[in-house]
Amino acid sequence: MNAPPPLFTLPAPVAPNLRHAFGGVWRLTLRRHLAPGRWVMLLAGLAALGLLAFAASHDRRADHYAGWIVDFYVAFLVPAFAFISAAGAMRDDLKTGTVDYVLTRPMPRPAYVVARFVTHTVFQQLDFLLALVTIVAVGSARGFPGLVALTPGFLVAQVLLITAFAALGFLAAVLTSRYLVIGIVYAGVIEAGLGQIPTQISRLSLTRQAHNLFASTGEIVSATAVLGTGAVMLLFTALALTAAATLFRRREFGGE
Repeated sequence: MNAPPPLFTLPAPVAPNLRHAFGGVWRLTLRRHLAPGRWVMLLAGLAALGLLAFAASHDRRADHYAGWIVDFYVAFLVPAFAFISAAGAMRDDLKTGTVDYVLTRPMPRPAYVVARFVTHTVFQQLDFLLALVTIVAVGSARGFPGLVALTPGFLVAQVLLITAFAALGFLAAVLTSRYLVIGIVYAGVIEAGLGQIPTQISRLSLTRQAHNLFASTGEIVSATAVLGTGAVMLLFTALALTAAATLFRRREFGGE
């Protein structure tokens, strides 16, 4: 006698598709990037940065303004905000409710971390590109000659620092919700501590390496220095992102 047909059949499980999953993460990140409130904050930040640049431009020496861009903007503002923005974005994904949605998608956890990092960093690079354009525009309007010619060097250092500190931010966010504590400790011990020692140990400081790319006039010292610094920062990025993905894969998150 034949068995009665089942009342219902379970749907076939969804097979992971990394291309589709990456597209989903990209669309979610784009939606956040286009939010009106975020653009209001970005424009307010650009206005504040423009005022700071205008104040720094009162010293009419061109090397002073270029030095201000390297010391204050490239070596301080860029890494600080890159870390905070990346850590905050990753931590938002670990909140109750959000983590339920993230961890029930047919996507390996390490792949999600990488996709989230790539999409976030791309949009962060665009935001900081607007900031660099603002600074250069203020300097050019104030009559500093040759500033536009120095912009590619500033951009290279900016791209490398954003990538490295975004990876550090992701790692800190996976480790703890108090990621600012990790950032402060790292800045104090590595960047402000070891980075100020006039020996080879100062090379552990990423901002010191970026600072050493520039001569006193703001020009890039050599292509070899760029390649060496770029290799170190990309290696740091890979290590930090690997650690973040590994921890994210092993941790148990409690949703609603």
